[in-house]
Amino acid sequence: MRPFLAQCRECQLPERRMHDMIVAAMQENRAIIKAHIERMVTIFEAIIREGTEAGELKVEDPAEAARAVNAAFTPFFHPVLIEHCVQHGEDTEDGLRAQIRFILKALGKSA
Repeated sequence: MRPFLAQCRECQLPERRMHDMIVAAMQENRAIIKAHIERMVTIFEAIIREGTEAGELKVEDPAEAARAVNAAFTPFFHPVLIEHCVQHGEDTEDGLRAQIRFILKALGKSA
């Protein structure tokens, strides 16, 4: 997630046209945004399922957990929210680390 967040900050914010296109696509609920969200949920589900099978996570429904994880990460990859954080000097990297710790704990991450 950290490389993804860095890419969002580096590509979307300095390139205003790219940022505006992504925001417009999200507001219009374009199919490409829906496909991206579905892809992210699929990736999260695969990671959660693998962690559960390995005994590292305690999750009853990996698909449901993946949707929740995706929702929990939304502030870190939504272009408007990223822009807001950067403009107000918020430490998005620190916030992401805290969110990852929270999510792992919620998924029952074993020590």
